[in-house]
Amino acid sequence: MNQKTILGLAAILALTLISIAGFYFFSPKHAVEKPVQTSVDNNASAVQASEVAASEAASNEIPAAEVDGIDVKELTTGSKSQNTSKHEPELLSFEFDQNLKAAETLEYMMAYAELPDFEQKNIRQYQQYVVDKIAKDTGKSSQQIQVLSRGALESEQVGNRYYVYKFKVGKDCEIHMVSTDMDQGDYKVNYNYCSG
Repeated sequence: MNQKTILGLAAILALTLISIAGFYFFSPKHAVEKPVQTSVDNNASAVQASEVAASEAASNEIPAAEVDGIDVKELTTGSKSQNTSKHEPELLSFEFDQNLKAAETLEYMMAYAELPDFEQKNIRQYQQYVVDKIAKDTGKSSQQIQVLSRGALESEQVGNRYYVYKFKVGKDCEIHMVSTDMDQGDYKVNYNYCSG
């Protein structure tokens, strides 16, 4: 056996062990079978069956399962989304970033028109926040700030979105990248000047 064969077998063994461990640790914890009572007394079993049926009928609410930290009840009833809609997104930071390159950022940006409706809605929402902040900082009106381009960047972080805007503010061209936390809606803005 050469070294590559041994490494291949070791990799297969490791993946097998990881798979088995995954099935073991992520299996339902409460999947314990109850022993069936075998009794000749029909009255006792009829009483037990009626008690079980009555207790199930009395309970209108089915307890929500929690899977990997996600509350299924919140997903089905939308209770968490109602809370986040009441939270006004907060600007956490607004910083000049020399490392933000306009040409590269715009090259990797997914165009606004190619995005789904919910993303377009989010882009418009955060665009208004950024325009209001720029107008406040520069003393210009919102109408004096022109949107040249907008879109989104793919994010490797779950629950995080990056929206990109290219603005014309007076004679200046600025690129703004908004990083949003999709759970709370709070956001950070990095910006730099661009040419053209």
